[in-house]
Amino acid sequence: MHVWLNGTIVAAHDAKISVFDRGFLFGDGVYEVVRFFGGAPVAMDLHVARFARSLALTQIHGFDCAQFPTICRELMQRNGLTDASIYVQVSRGAGATRTHMPTPGLVPTVFACASASGAIEELDTPTTASCAIVNDERWQRCEIKSTALLGNLLPMLAIAPSGAEEAILVRNGLVSEGTTTNVFAVVRGQLVTPPVETTPTILNGVMRVRLLEACVKAGISCGVRPISEAELRGASEIILTASRRMFSSVTALDGQTFGCGEVGPIAKRANAALVELLRGECGLSVSGASASAPILIS
Repeated sequence: MHVWLNGTIVAAHDAKISVFDRGFLFGDGVYEVVRFFGGAPVAMDLHVARFARSLALTQIHGFDCAQFPTICRELMQRNGLTDASIYVQVSRGAGATRTHMPTPGLVPTVFACASASGAIEELDTPTTASCAIVNDERWQRCEIKSTALLGNLLPMLAIAPSGAEEAILVRNGLVSEGTTTNVFAVVRGQLVTPPVETTPTILNGVMRVRLLEACVKAGISCGVRPISEAELRGASEIILTASRRMFSSVTALDGQTFGCGEVGPIAKRANAALVELLRGECGLSVSGASASAPILIS
């Protein structure tokens, strides 16, 4: 495997980062993950914009997000990949020693790696997921895609003995998001997902945006509004989205079979609509359909 490190592609075993790098010492960095199908990216514009926002909110300077697509293309070419997930991370950089307040003039550390992922045909059949509901005890700036993910890891460790693979987080009686996903629920026949501009905020997932766009295009009733824990438990279906997972239907919740125990009817329609949209966006649509214009949904 070859990785990108500070402008150079090197073998992974030759990549070296300072022990004083603030990403290593403090989790002082941000990241993005982009999916590619057939060599084409999914929603690169949304990823670049979110990356730039995370860098601005954390006041990490010195990395031009316009480099992001180039880094991805060069990594994929060097690793011989067409269907892939690209992880790109920017930390504030390395100081001369460990100190909480960053010293002026730090040069950010830019790291990226590529891994093979499934082809778009694998999305035709939705995956399923077993989940548990956990109290959301994370910090209040979850709109920043920070590398400091201990708050997300702890709920995953807590539910692992039960066999659940994802924790759905609830704060003050309202659903926020999963530890690695955005959450949708079918409530009274409508597919709904929590708003991102809440207090505290949640991450505006790229697949969250794309699924909402796909549902609007396909005429599937959908909306953005707060979802209570009671509504989630009483929902007929629950769906998870993320750039790596893409789309999953929840079939078990808190150790019990959820819904019909298999992919539900709205999930099947929504997944088909999402796959059609992604095929068009990546130039892979057998029907010749093109991607719809972006729909701004917060």
